[in-house]
Amino acid sequence: MPETLRRAVTENRERILQERHNLFMEEVGSRMVLSFFIAAALPLFFLEMRTEPPFIGWYTVLLCVAAQSLFLIRFYNAHREHEAPKTRKWHRLNLYLAMIWAMLWSSFPYLFLQGATPVTLLTCLVILSVATSIPSVSMGVYPDIFIGFITPVYLAWLAFILVYVPEAPGIIKMIPLINLIFMVLFSLYIHRSQISTIALRIEAEQASERASKASESKTRFLAAASHDLRQPLQAATLYAAMLKNNAAPQPEIVAKLDTAIASCNELLGHLLMLSRLQSQRLKPRKRIINLLNTLQPILDEVRPQASAKQLTVIIENLAGQHIFTDGIMFARIVRNLVSNALKYTEQGHIRIVARQQDKQLLLDIEDTGIGIDDIYQSDVFEEFMQIDNDQRSIQNGLGLGLAIVSRLGALCEIPVQMRSRKGEGTTFTLTLPAAATCLPPPADNVVNALPLFETLTVLLIDDDKRVTEALSGLLGSLGATVSAHHALEPAMQALKERGSPPSVVITDDQIGPHTNAGSVIEAVTALFRQPVPTLIITGNTNPDFIQTLPDDIDVLFKPVAADTLTAKLEEMLAPSSVA
Repeated sequence: MPETLRRAVTENRERILQERHNLFMEEVGSRMVLSFFIAAALPLFFLEMRTEPPFIGWYTVLLCVAAQSLFLIRFYNAHREHEAPKTRKWHRLNLYLAMIWAMLWSSFPYLFLQGATPVTLLTCLVILSVATSIPSVSMGVYPDIFIGFITPVYLAWLAFILVYVPEAPGIIKMIPLINLIFMVLFSLYIHRSQISTIALRIEAEQASERASKASESKTRFLAAASHDLRQPLQAATLYAAMLKNNAAPQPEIVAKLDTAIASCNELLGHLLMLSRLQSQRLKPRKRIINLLNTLQPILDEVRPQASAKQLTVIIENLAGQHIFTDGIMFARIVRNLVSNALKYTEQGHIRIVARQQDKQLLLDIEDTGIGIDDIYQSDVFEEFMQIDNDQRSIQNGLGLGLAIVSRLGALCEIPVQMRSRKGEGTTFTLTLPAAATCLPPPADNVVNALPLFETLTVLLIDDDKRVTEALSGLLGSLGATVSAHHALEPAMQALKERGSPPSVVITDDQIGPHTNAGSVIEAVTALFRQPVPTLIITGNTNPDFIQTLPDDIDVLFKPVAADTLTAKLEEMLAPSSVA
């Protein structure tokens, strides 16, 4: 059995058991009826014995077994909905019935074939062989039941022939044994085939269900994203029109315009993060980080907002704690959780506390907000799931924060647990890998002491003139030396004239019809016979594209804020250190 099929059988063991049971019970009634008529017909060839006690006794037992079988089948059919899940109970009952029928067939030759001729014996064996070899799902669904039935029957007939009919030809003596062997092998073969068929069908059904759910999720995702993006864009459009129609300075309108644009950027950033997570392109860069230092910028952000709502921000036991994880992803998780706490809490406090548990550090983010109803708690980590935001107001959030928390937590191996009670608040608990101490910082040197951007040389390639002008202006204002180009050929010519590699290459992914970021990286590496740090800035967020990017190449997705760009360059070019 192929490994993928074996895994499918293991994962769906209970469902396969139920399917097997259903197949067996659909046929077992007709199988019992057939066995009864064949068994009842055979003794009719020996009517001269009909007044004998063995004949009467055997028929009495046959009728009792048939009546019992019929009663059990009728009971099952009458209570199918209640009894169908009890697969193990009915498996035992059917095994019991198979053993009773086996006793009847096994006793038959000893009661009716004493002194029978080889021809009569052969006739009975043929009838027995036909009766047990009629194609049936029960042969493969439960091979233990089928084999448990035929084994004592054929062995009893073989023993009878060897003891009471020793003069029978060898072929007659071999029929019971040959039939038994072949029927056992055939039953096992049919069993394996049926299990594979059931497992493949279940896999197909599950794949269809997953595809259907993915399609529904995508439709819901796009509809919600479109709605949430249109709101701030509409507002920005109106604010821009107001500015055009009024020559006087309008600081309030400018502030509102900035807010609308920030909302657009927030949504695009969340969508980009989800896209990168789905592409599995995002890889955590784990190191030892100081917990308080990492969370301090988040605390500085949240305190003014909390004060405006008259909320108390409480932190406990953060100082001196160190963990081993990706600092940027961890901060994103905490920021989303704190943002949620701030959004849904109108009075009381937001509390962030660390506590030790064995070799792990538990970080609780607790609020006294509206809480989450039990019926929603299994859905809060889904995209665009929002509590208490029926009108989908953009000020109330996008419904993506907890989806990102869940996926980043899984990526960084940080389990996220939630406890919540409606009207009382919510607590999220992060299980973090604690680090005993912080590593010493690297030794200072002259290069580290110099401002990064004053020593930075940048090769910039983008076929959009507006992008090269804006990036050149930004980096130049920070002190960097920028060589900007709209195509690969003039960029390479400039590098040859310069004679030394730049500090960093910043390039768009697609530069004209036949050149992309890969072409740039190959050309620069070949020219200087060494890799040069490269940052790709692109607007292509297709998961398939993201999946193809090399793991060691840094990528930012448009639109890129100035502080995001400078932080990425500092991360790429500054010597790695421990926070």
